[in-house]
Amino acid sequence: MKSSLLVLLSILFIQATTSKRKEVYICNSPNGKRFHYTESCEGLQNCTYKIEKITLREARKAGKTRCGYER
Repeated sequence: MKSSLLVLLSILFIQATTSKRKEVYICNSPNGKRFHYTESCEGLQNCTYKIEKITLREARKAGKTRCGYER
């Protein structure tokens, strides 16, 4: 019983920590090509448009790639 509870808690912890990376930030400009894991990323400093938070899936579907500063 204890081991199954431990496994369940481990799974929940992994899901909670990985779900943070499922949302990313983009500069919503016509020429924006990158997504960023943090809103304070150096790559977003020059954004003169609205910075939006979207899902990683949406960003990839829109053709966005990961920012070079976060590699």
